[in-house]
Amino acid sequence: MRLVAFGAGYVGLVTGTGMAELGHEVLCVDIDPDKIQRLNDGVVPIYEPGLTDLIRRNERSGRLRFSIEVAPPFDEADVYFIAVGTPPTDGGGADTRAVMAAADQIARTAKRKALVAIKSTVPVGTCDAVQERVNRAKVPLEVVSNPEFLKEGAAVSDFFRPDRIVMGARTEEARQILRRLYAPLQLSGERLVITDPRSSELVKYASNTMLAMRVSFMNELSRLCHVTGADIHAVRLGVGSDSRIGNRFLYAGPGYGGSCFPKDVQALAHLGKTHGVAMRLAEATHAANEEQAAFVTQLVEEALGTVSGKTVALWGLAFKPETDDVRESPAVKLAAVLLAHGATVVGHDPEAGPNFTRALEAHQASVTVHDREYDALDGADALVLLTEWRSYRAPNFAEIKRRLRGARPLVVDARNIWAPREIEAEGLRYQGIGVPPQAASRKGD
Repeated sequence: MRLVAFGAGYVGLVTGTGMAELGHEVLCVDIDPDKIQRLNDGVVPIYEPGLTDLIRRNERSGRLRFSIEVAPPFDEADVYFIAVGTPPTDGGGADTRAVMAAADQIARTAKRKALVAIKSTVPVGTCDAVQERVNRAKVPLEVVSNPEFLKEGAAVSDFFRPDRIVMGARTEEARQILRRLYAPLQLSGERLVITDPRSSELVKYASNTMLAMRVSFMNELSRLCHVTGADIHAVRLGVGSDSRIGNRFLYAGPGYGGSCFPKDVQALAHLGKTHGVAMRLAEATHAANEEQAAFVTQLVEEALGTVSGKTVALWGLAFKPETDDVRESPAVKLAAVLLAHGATVVGHDPEAGPNFTRALEAHQASVTVHDREYDALDGADALVLLTEWRSYRAPNFAEIKRRLRGARPLVVDARNIWAPREIEAEGLRYQGIGVPPQAASRKGD
């Protein structure tokens, strides 16, 4: 098939490149000429494991191209994917202006009957609104919902081995086209979930909010463990052993971030308000996540007495491993509070350093990012681990102690991945999330 993907961000790039890898002829379109120029020069603007090699291979094969406009023969595409951003509005809803702009461009451009597949995360009813816009086209265009479920850091794997492929279509003809499109991903079993467009649109919000809800609940429990002396590790094991619950997304940490969970949870709450249905769990999930960021700050301030005049080192600046994305990152939130309270922040991340610096550009004099993780520790009063990159999992604690300042410097393990006894044996103070001192010692046994 011949395909066009509007948007050269995470979703558009992975979807377009993945489809090219499956043998389709693909054009990725973006309104940012600098981004398109970089892609045509072989520079991928985001870090996503495995994506660069896929892009280069499919460009060489001639199946993948990049442009700022749709030109022949792609004005006769079989499917137009809309994979543009839907950032949050001031009220918490989703801004769909880029979706509508893409729809208008498709209506002006398309020269033959085709599908318009919306992969962007959009409020319920957006497909209907887009259908009205593309009805102005000179050729028949049917709008379908085909939400993405790509995890940053594992997006390529998720594309080729999806848990499910959700599609909302009104006609059997559209469903059959989508079935043919995704047939190569169906060889090992049925993955398609076929429904109507409005249900499909809601599936994405519901899925992300339910996962975020589990994270926020465990983070709330970690705060309860902190004041009661319970151990969040034991709680997680006990809860996750129930087969009805399972053990995924049950890890306490500094809070969720990224481009999906924060935005989608608030958008679902906003959607409920718009329709007069209170989404209380979504609202509470968002509130709990904001409180967890404040809790991590509280732990650092309590342990140091005051952060004013202190230097705090952060390991892990992206919101999760295997990405350079710092949107809603716990590291950015923590750094902003520390800086406001008079601290100096130094940091390290295998990929996200430049983005972190840009996110805090108003504080350039007080923020430094190092290329080597141990160099970020020199003269710092504390180390806070915020993202569990593999390179941080087994560090040299003696070197950490040597680099940090003070007789018994502080280490805050906001991901609970280190053995407290090993840390304390090197003369460091350990602070986990929801792990009392006595439980921390047992964890190291």
